[in-house]
Amino acid sequence: MKKTDLAVAPEVEAIVEDRSILTSPRPSVDRERLQHHLREALKLLHVNMEDENIADTPRRWAESLVQMTSGYDYTDINKLTTLFRKACSAADDNCQNLVVIGGTYKTLCAHHILPFFGHFIVGYIPERMIIGASKIPRIVEVHMRRLQSQEHLAHDVADTIEQILEPRGIAVWMGGVHMCMVMRGVEQESSFMETNVLRGEFRDDTRTRDEFMSIVNRRGQRES
Repeated sequence: MKKTDLAVAPEVEAIVEDRSILTSPRPSVDRERLQHHLREALKLLHVNMEDENIADTPRRWAESLVQMTSGYDYTDINKLTTLFRKACSAADDNCQNLVVIGGTYKTLCAHHILPFFGHFIVGYIPERMIIGASKIPRIVEVHMRRLQSQEHLAHDVADTIEQILEPRGIAVWMGGVHMCMVMRGVEQESSFMETNVLRGEFRDDTRTRDEFMSIVNRRGQRES
């Protein structure tokens, strides 16, 4: 197991236990300046800023962007590794089974700043460590609160879990609906995108890969 002596700030450490830390005020963001530029952007689009429904929109828009990009406060993967390893425990010598955890995600498209959202499934085969089931969705949340593509989001999650656990194999599946494909471009309400990241035994061993994908398919049937 790789060791690191990096100190972790208390506010960063809090994300392991406190979900609200990712939605709390971010004093490093200049809200007044952000609101000003968002207001100017609306004016350039010929939006009537005297409309009572629009007058407070720059402030609301700014607050929502501040919250939905809070993951940029936690971009040091070495510190995240140190942090989340505190939520790990030693794997039993006989623990060779596939561990699978699923959940939902929602983020903003890096190309158009429009939402995309869906489900994720993470599987890993332990080597020395296992992590608490609730921490995988937290890792996903750290990465989804940035401007993302689905491919990068899946790889970011896989990179972080791989560095934390050093497992024998890691697999990440994500399926999502992209508003940039629903509201613009092809304008297809039924559009759906899937992304797979397969590493280690999931890439090299057909039986392990098939077992994971069968879980993905069963989960999809339940949620369709």
